[in-house]
Amino acid sequence: MRRHFLIIANPGAGLRGSPLVDQVTTVLRQAGASVTCRHPADVEATRQAARAAASCGHYDALVAAGGDGTIRQVAAALLGTDVPLGIVPVGTGNVLAHEIGLVPNAGAIARTLMHGPTAAVMCAQANNEPFLLMAGAGFDGRVVAALDHRFKSYVGKAAYAGPLLGALVRPIDALTVTVDGHRHEASWVVVANARHYGGRFVLAPRTGIQERGLQAVLFKATNRAVLIGQLLSLATGRLDARAQGRGDVAMLPCARVTITAHHPVPAQIDGDAFGSTPLQIEAGPAHLQLILPDPSLRAAAEAR
Repeated sequence: MRRHFLIIANPGAGLRGSPLVDQVTTVLRQAGASVTCRHPADVEATRQAARAAASCGHYDALVAAGGDGTIRQVAAALLGTDVPLGIVPVGTGNVLAHEIGLVPNAGAIARTLMHGPTAAVMCAQANNEPFLLMAGAGFDGRVVAALDHRFKSYVGKAAYAGPLLGALVRPIDALTVTVDGHRHEASWVVVANARHYGGRFVLAPRTGIQERGLQAVLFKATNRAVLIGQLLSLATGRLDARAQGRGDVAMLPCARVTITAHHPVPAQIDGDAFGSTPLQIEAGPAHLQLILPDPSLRAAAEAR
């Protein structure tokens, strides 16, 4: 049983005033655990705090409390170590929580942190930066680049409405995508290391956080109407069927992807803005010990 935890929290993640981190901390302490909390000011401070905690030997686990971006920063500091990572999902999309079946309930999260099994999950790389979930360029890169994070902290997912409309009305991007040496053309690309995307939506059904290898999802929209149709297929769980039937979406298992364009196109990594193309993505060799819910909790989450 794990009893000593460091929680690295991003106070700006998710909706302001979310009580989940404090609730989890309370439940852990009531169960006899020792909990230390840190609130680093920026990305570099987050990684430094995680590296120092991992090397000191005092903690049974490090816990990232925030959105998928915060989790990625803590995970980057733990790659190649035996210190397990737990999560308290208080972001907007919480893709990793959906991926592992972790419900946003303080008691369930505390039990997972103390008693849940660990599994080695593979981290990929984009321009030598590790990521857990996905990286890509085009439509969603434009959305996250235009997102007002302060506004998002007040209204949650509604903050995406303006950037989504803005990305929809602009001209379609033209990307050259090389997948394991084979050249393709696309308007938007997501290279997935996990099944889920944007929360509970399933983007890449033939990969997963515990599996080696990536899945490149190529959106080949030629106009705005096709792009809207692709987004609707993703939202309704029919993207895989569309890829097999219509031909304007391709899903390719892969180990290495290069994305280029004649002009820089915004990119994203685990749902955060990540500069622009060119983008070199590969299935990296580094692994992370991730704390998972027990199977009964995962089954309950998947049934919701």
